[in-house]
Amino acid sequence: MYLVWIDKLLKIEFLRQIPYFAELDAANPSLLELAKFAREEKYERGQLIFMEGEMCQGLYYLFEGQIRIFKSEPGGREQILRIVGAGETFNEVALLDGKSLPASAEALTNSIVWLIPTEAVLKLLDLEPKVARAIMMNLANQLRQLTDLVAEISLKQVTARIARLLLEQAQSSPILGIGISKNVTSQFTQQQMASMAGTVREMVGRALRTLQKAGAIKAYRGHIIILDQDKLKRFL
Repeated sequence: MYLVWIDKLLKIEFLRQIPYFAELDAANPSLLELAKFAREEKYERGQLIFMEGEMCQGLYYLFEGQIRIFKSEPGGREQILRIVGAGETFNEVALLDGKSLPASAEALTNSIVWLIPTEAVLKLLDLEPKVARAIMMNLANQLRQLTDLVAEISLKQVTARIARLLLEQAQSSPILGIGISKNVTSQFTQQQMASMAGTVREMVGRALRTLQKAGAIKAYRGHIIILDQDKLKRFL
C-alpha cells in the first residue's frame, strides 16, 4: 500500500511537468484522478506509435526522444507535419473532436511517451477551464505553423524551403549561443527533409548542391554542415 501511494505521488509530480497541468495543485482531485490512468510507453527508433485512421487513444506527452507526425499516400510519398521534441504533447486534435487520427506518428529515436486516456483528459477539461485554455493556445500555435507550411509549399521554391529547414535546425541546436556563429550539423536525412518540404529527394539534392555552391553549407559523408547562416537567409 505504501509503495502504491509513493508511485501515485511520483506520477502526480510527473504530470505537473506537462505544460497543460503545470498550474494544477498537487492535491487537486482532478490531477489525482488523472494519475490513475496515465501510463508510460516505450518505442524504438522507427516504431509507429499510431497510424492515420485509427481511433484516438488519448493525449501523448513525449518525455524523451523525438517523434515525427506525418501523412502518407498509397504511393509511399509522405509529408511531415511536425517534429515533436521532449517536453511536448501531441494528438490534441483527435482527442478533442472524437474522430479518427488525422496523421501518423513514428519515433525518430528511441523514445519514452506518456499516454493519458481520452476520457480522463476530457473529464479534466470539464472541471478545469484553465487547462482547456492552455490546449486552445497550443492548438492555435500549431495552426499558425501549419499555415506557414502550406504557404511555404505553395509559394516558395524548393531551395528556399530547404534553406528555411536548415535555419530552423540551426536555431534549435543546443550548441548555438546568442549572437555566436558556429557550424551546425543537420540531424535530418535528405528523405526526411523532402517529406518536411513537400517535395522529393532528388529536388532536395539539387537544392543542397545550390546551397553548397553558394558557400552556405557543406555536404560531407551523409551529413549536412551549416557553414554560414547569413548566406542561407539570402535564399528565403
